[in-house]
Amino acid sequence: MFIQLFIGSLLIVACVVNHALCLEFLLRRVKNASPKWDLKLPRFGHVIIMIIVVLGLFLTHTIEAWIWAAFYWFIGESSSLSEAVYFSTVTITTLGYGDIILSEKWRLTSALQAVSGILLFGWSTAFLVNVRAIHWRKHGMGHSPTHTDDT
Repeated sequence: MFIQLFIGSLLIVACVVNHALCLEFLLRRVKNASPKWDLKLPRFGHVIIMIIVVLGLFLTHTIEAWIWAAFYWFIGESSSLSEAVYFSTVTITTLGYGDIILSEKWRLTSALQAVSGILLFGWSTAFLVNVRAIHWRKHGMGHSPTHTDDT
């Protein structure tokens, strides 16, 4: 059990580092590209930026699924790399069909991958919402709810 926790934790660290680096790269690209797209397409430049961000996030999560898949394939828990990628993708998204399961020796690592996926998808969602909010404010489309104080 402890080896599963240890190796699973190392894989989580690898994915968190990947995620942090990818989001930093995306943020820098957005900061550099945003003014250019605003000039080229004043009304729709922010749409191009959002497409770039979403595709970047998709690539980020794909890399993380492959990190786990490489591990499953390396330890022999999958009969092929294709099966390892499938299992990893189903696990990291917490879809969990259950058509492929790991042996008891490594089962706990897949649970850690699911926890990792939940956290990293949440981080990506927060990033995406933040980028969207920045562009809404920049273009005067910010939503400020009206509050009434009845007390």
